[in-house]
Amino acid sequence: MSNEKLKQIRQEKELEYGSFSANMNYIGKAWSALLGLETDIPGHMVANMYVAAKLIRTNQKFKQDTYDDAANYLYQAELMQKVDLERHQMEIKLPDANTRMHDALRSEHKTNYPKDEPELEPDEEELALARRREAIKRVEANRIAATKAIYDVK
Repeated sequence: MSNEKLKQIRQEKELEYGSFSANMNYIGKAWSALLGLETDIPGHMVANMYVAAKLIRTNQKFKQDTYDDAANYLYQAELMQKVDLERHQMEIKLPDANTRMHDALRSEHKTNYPKDEPELEPDEEELALARRREAIKRVEANRIAATKAIYDVK
């Protein structure tokens, strides 16, 4: 099927159901709550799970709509993951001028700071991000296992 036809289907679905990304994120939140997860399943992973469901349907009988839906879900998942990656990369901040100057002076003078300086505890946000990364790793591992199971890969 042509990219133009798939684009037309996406536009029709958006008019009917609303924003694809928003819906996938809402579903990820709902599934996470139902599963008792500490963090939300990312929207792009929800779309990938729908791709897997569509692939399973192809085992029964041929239906072009199933392949079209799978292609659109995969396309949308790719876009969503790219946006998430770009957003994450923008959140990474360079050290400010004071931090750079302090680090430069420290290394230049090779000052021996006491070894028993107290370790700073990570704040709540860092802990939440770490938990989210772990949840995403688990979801990705489950996706890989499901893909292997679908294709009966050893």
